[in-house]
Amino acid sequence: MMLALASLTTSYGQIWQQSSLWHDPFDIYAGPTLGGIASNLTEYDGKTMVSPYIGGFIQTYFNNHFGMSLEFAYTRQGTRDAWANFLSDEDLAVYDAEGNKVGSRARGPYEYRLDYINTIYKVRYYPIRYFNVFAGVMAGVHFNAKCELDDKSTDIIDQIHKRSAHVIGGVGYELNNLQFEAYYGFPLNKLAKTKKGRQALGSAKEHIILLTIGYRIKIY
Repeated sequence: MMLALASLTTSYGQIWQQSSLWHDPFDIYAGPTLGGIASNLTEYDGKTMVSPYIGGFIQTYFNNHFGMSLEFAYTRQGTRDAWANFLSDEDLAVYDAEGNKVGSRARGPYEYRLDYINTIYKVRYYPIRYFNVFAGVMAGVHFNAKCELDDKSTDIIDQIHKRSAHVIGGVGYELNNLQFEAYYGFPLNKLAKTKKGRQALGSAKEHIILLTIGYRIKIY
């Protein structure tokens, strides 16, 4: 009886030890990430813009259940075939130097294209092996911003905030060296910075959805 109990205890101890080896603490992985980002602007009746997501990441683990990662990526965000239905006729009016109304701006269709370099911070929780849920922050700095109407492109980089921020949340799955992720970004800031920008964009924000696949390489 004692022998059987000892054998059973040893077996469960081995299983527990194996299950405790999901991740070695402070192992470091890094690699490239590719995928797609779908974005749209609030305030506009526009279509979702789908663009490539190109980046790289570094990731570590604290124990079986918790880890974190840092990622850098290029994205293009915005909207297409958008109509500024939130603007009134007075907002759209164009006046000459004497204050006389000489016409009005079009309600659309507009296309907004904003190119960002993003830094993404993620804190991960693994309820089971390979699967994780995460939350974090995506902070972007744009280096190009265009508004297009009737095939005429206008640079709006000085009319919008240089930086953007999103709270992100999503899920991930690790399969050998591959890492699959899907997450949503809730915007924290409005786009427009100047009076001219607010006349065109109102209080528009960027909502984003991302699907990515990364290749994990153990570097430590």
